[in-house]
Amino acid sequence: MPDFKQNPHPKQVYQLTLTIANAPGPFASVEGFMQFDVGTPECLPSPNENGGHLWPTPTETIPFVWTRVSDTQYTGVVYIDGMIDEDYYGQGICRWKLMQAGAVLKATGANGETRFVPNIYPEKLVAQQAETTYLLKRFYPQDADIENYADYGQIDRSKMASTLKEDDIFAVTLTPKATTP
Repeated sequence: MPDFKQNPHPKQVYQLTLTIANAPGPFASVEGFMQFDVGTPECLPSPNENGGHLWPTPTETIPFVWTRVSDTQYTGVVYIDGMIDEDYYGQGICRWKLMQAGAVLKATGANGETRFVPNIYPEKLVAQQAETTYLLKRFYPQDADIENYADYGQIDRSKMASTLKEDDIFAVTLTPKATTP
């Protein structure tokens, strides 16, 4: 695999504000991530160079820090242009695309706890539109049946079970604002 490079001087910068509402308890662990995928498959080697198989789409995850503002609010900085477009395979320029930015929230950070994973897509970043994810309180701090369970939630509250009451869920809103590098 080539040595994919992060952009040391990103220009498309957004400050994200993460706001938690109606939480089931505190979150001592809040980590950030940006996921980038190569969006130009023509830059990858041909299947003939991989034993007749297609090359998997290269993916890179860049962590970022959420800074605690209060018990219910954090801020972090993300980049649309976080990776360097380059000819990594000798087949032409591989162009990276931000797929999502988000958070991983855990009650204490201990192994086994549920990972609550709200995210926001680049279209919402560019439009500076907030994205709210609805998550289930019953998985806090840990699912009784599944260790290290990941709850990605639902962005459309109406798609959640109609039997769920407002006290059964909590919300995490990611609000982007363009900023200068």
